[in-house]
Amino acid sequence: MNIQIIPNFSSSSLNKSPKHNNSAVIMPEYSHTLAKDTVSFSGKIPNKSDSIIVNAVEQSYFSQMGKFVEYARDFHRALKNACAKLKEEGFVYDEVYNSKHPIKSRASFMDKFERQGYVQDTVRGTVYWTDQQNIPAFKNFLEAMKDNGYEIAPIRKYNPETGKYTKVPDLEIRQNGITEDDLEPLGTFLKKAEISRPRSSTYSDYQMRFVPISQKGKKENRQPLELIMLYGPHYSKAKELESKYVYNISRQLGKLHINLSKNYAEKTPGRRIANNIDVIKTRLREDISKPLFMNAYIADAKIRGEEKLPVVISKMHCEMLDGYMSGIRQKIPLYYKEARQMFKSDDYISGMIKKSSEYQSREDKTITAQEIKERRKFYMERLRVMEAEDIATIAKAQDMLKETIAKYGEQALESQAAKTVKPE
Repeated sequence: MNIQIIPNFSSSSLNKSPKHNNSAVIMPEYSHTLAKDTVSFSGKIPNKSDSIIVNAVEQSYFSQMGKFVEYARDFHRALKNACAKLKEEGFVYDEVYNSKHPIKSRASFMDKFERQGYVQDTVRGTVYWTDQQNIPAFKNFLEAMKDNGYEIAPIRKYNPETGKYTKVPDLEIRQNGITEDDLEPLGTFLKKAEISRPRSSTYSDYQMRFVPISQKGKKENRQPLELIMLYGPHYSKAKELESKYVYNISRQLGKLHINLSKNYAEKTPGRRIANNIDVIKTRLREDISKPLFMNAYIADAKIRGEEKLPVVISKMHCEMLDGYMSGIRQKIPLYYKEARQMFKSDDYISGMIKKSSEYQSREDKTITAQEIKERRKFYMERLRVMEAEDIATIAKAQDMLKETIAKYGEQALESQAAKTVKPE
């Protein structure tokens, strides 16, 4: 068994710098890793400087709140005006919905920063639009936004084939049946927008960021402002429910230091943890996400004759999900036990030292017994902290799952239905 440890444990997401910004960001990959590993780690590694950075970012958030409020006020005024102008084409600005969270909350802001290393879309808005295959109508919306002082933000996207950056619009269209040729009416630049398939949950939308035209050239004032186009109010409600009862669980599981994308050997703790997580995500998507979004689309598109799909987790699946989550909790200590075994080997520690950038840049290549001892102590302490964090992460995910089962579990729904039946 081999183990991949990111050199000197400095992989905190707080220290990552994106190669480019906005929705097409490419994060740097770690170098000098060991090959053919069966135990590997990802995610945030505890670092003393993390709390300092987090505090600084949090203070920056509060100090800029006045600007965020100003940006949000002007942006939402533009959205409202554009929708009013294009009411006949189906664009709707929901005043009540948009007033809920026009600015990311501190918790949401900090969560995204810790996961991604930066936050682009502090100000955001939502527009309803049912006919999302109608590109000419979308062009009219963009022109109406331009009349109100906003244009789609340009971003730099890295092309691995040419090794160069190109400018593309910060616009993603998640829809079936739309091609680049369909975007021809938008013009040469905007037809470079990213076209992707709806998510496996069937969720689809338009996502974009605008920047103010009048302040062109003043980088500090060209704050990207996010806009999401949803089919309608039912879809926005489904999105909120899916986020709370499904997506938040997946995001919590994604905080594990365990690399879930690796191909682990059969019957190893890593393989079982990864398999359990995959089953949990799949089951929640099939039982909750898909019917939520399909029902919402039918309601917003006013499609007649379609029966409403049940949004329910069967009793059998409730027990299965709870068992799989408990299984992850049980396998985490075994996973880290395997990891610690590797560090008992002086040769292994020595090999890791040789792969570090610090070693490769130093003149004296001698690796002493004392250096190996100090490195082993350092890695063992980090593994201890990472294991404790992963156990806490799973405990929180399990609490979230219990809340989801209480909302959509078959037994819970039967209980709710019984309470609504009036006695004779």
